[in-house]
Parts: sequence; C-alpha cells; structure tokens
Amino acid sequence: MDRAVLRALEADGPLHVMEIATRIEDHPITVDQACARLHDDGFISPIGGGRYRLTEEGSAQLNDESELSRERPWRKLFDET
Repeated sequence: MDRAVLRALEADGPLHVMEIATRIEDHPITVDQACARLHDDGFISPIGGGRYRLTEEGSAQLNDESELSRERPWRKLFDET
C-alpha cells in the first residue's frame, strides 16, 4: 500500500487522497491512513486541501526496496495484503 501511494505521487503528484485511491484502486480511508503514516515518516508532504506531494526522502524510498519495511518491520505484513 505505502509503496503504491509513493508510486502514484511520483508519477502524477501532487494528488488528492481521492485521486490516489482511484489510481491504486483502494478505499479512500485506507489511503488516508497510509498518507498519514508516510507523512509521519517524512516520505510525503501535505500541500493543503487533502493533497500530497512526494518528498526527496519519499523518492529515495522508491529506489531502496527494503527501507519501508526496515523503518517499521511490522508494516511489511500490512503492505503485502
């Protein structure tokens, strides 16, 4: 989930939570929760009105396949579902 959000923002960002949900075909509440986690981790940044942009740290995460699961090991269990 988290990586899908990052990819959507990299490809088409900045995006609103609803736009992200549509692109990754997931529920807006789930996407909103993922955005909150990613913001807390510094991977995305809010720009107002429910829209987010990818940060430099978020862009780097897309190049490091293991970093998201290393940051919070339990997250990988949820991201793979």
